[in-house]
Amino acid sequence: MRRLLGTLTGKAVAAAVRLRGRSAGQAMPGRVVERLVPGYLAAVLGQLPRGVVMVTGTNGKTTTTKMVVEVLRANGLRVLTNATGSNMTRGIISSVSQQAHLTGRLPFDIAVFELDEAYAPQVAAAAPPAWVLALNASRDQLDRFGEVDTVARLITSAMRAAGTGVVVNGDDPRLSSGAPTTGVRVERFGVAPELLRYFPRDDELVRTGTGAATHMAPATVTGELEKAAPVPPAPGVELLAFDGDRARYRVGDQELDARLQVTGQHNFQNGAAALALVHALLPDVPVRTLVDQLADVRPAFGRGQVYTLPGGAHVQLNLVKNPASFRQGLASYVREGTTVVVAVNDLVADGRDLSWLWDVDFSPLAGREVAMTTGIRAVDMALRLRYDDVPVGRIEPDLEAAVGVIAGTPGETVVFSTYTAMLRLHTMLSASAVKGTVTAR
Repeated sequence: MRRLLGTLTGKAVAAAVRLRGRSAGQAMPGRVVERLVPGYLAAVLGQLPRGVVMVTGTNGKTTTTKMVVEVLRANGLRVLTNATGSNMTRGIISSVSQQAHLTGRLPFDIAVFELDEAYAPQVAAAAPPAWVLALNASRDQLDRFGEVDTVARLITSAMRAAGTGVVVNGDDPRLSSGAPTTGVRVERFGVAPELLRYFPRDDELVRTGTGAATHMAPATVTGELEKAAPVPPAPGVELLAFDGDRARYRVGDQELDARLQVTGQHNFQNGAAALALVHALLPDVPVRTLVDQLADVRPAFGRGQVYTLPGGAHVQLNLVKNPASFRQGLASYVREGTTVVVAVNDLVADGRDLSWLWDVDFSPLAGREVAMTTGIRAVDMALRLRYDDVPVGRIEPDLEAAVGVIAGTPGETVVFSTYTAMLRLHTMLSASAVKGTVTAR
């Protein structure tokens, strides 16, 4: 009865929202169902034969979830997911109710959900997952989370709700030491020791102006995490090397090369996480097949997509939302001859506290000019860059005007953007792009 009632309620609210001219992908259907039909999520997801997989962490959730979903689908599984990016409890309920039949039946084998770190424990308590993939813990949205240990505790709580297994970042001591020690299978992914300097942990990000970071001894963590084993086992899946769009992975005792559609060193690390999870879920599929399927996955919206505009400009849009993701973006996409633009908003979905910008290592911009800063906090961004002696050519707070400037800029432009500005830029660039040219590079 809960499945039927909750699904009908969700669909009715979504229809009403559409009649009012708003997107049905908003959280409103989930909000109403959550209030009127408690227990709906557990009831409806409980019918999935292969259960629920949760992907959580500070950075990489959208891209990694897309990788996992597409590889599972390539192997014949019917996968339920929250592709709209709504990754809080109400968004999950909305997504499930819209994809269920009117009777409440879900025509899927498995669900793979991207979960916001703060909401992952809530969803895990409401509908216990079979597997949890824990990507990383970093400072993010300081006004919501506070310090990084809070983020780690939230993700650890979600991991401990897993019924079958956990896949965890073996290079993140806060998460690795918080993984369950008994009762469920634990798989680890990571990068080769010689690559660790490209993937600094949160504790190392404040050491700006020193070039590539060097990993320090495992950070001291507090509270219950201190009780866990200090030295985790070696990862089962490892990123061994990367160059341009090519990456080499080790899965068990096999080493495999891939030429990926996604770009950026952070996405090669996300690829290792996705491989570890799908290998655990599909143990009978040859690893070579999984790697080839991973290579076919294209970027998620606003995460490295390239837009070719009518005047010939090529624009690459990259989401940045904290010191870790900004650093990875700068390291991956700032190339000789590329025009650089930074767009910064401070709406609720971005996090109102932008003090994290002062912890970003802008050394990859040394000796260069940022062509333009834009967004609500365009002036503040220009000031921040000035403190690192990075000149800014133009300050244009209006995003629409900024797109006009970008469209008239020949050659390649890379835009680093916070979340809400990215959504707006993605909409405008997609509408302006030459048909069929929005792609990976």
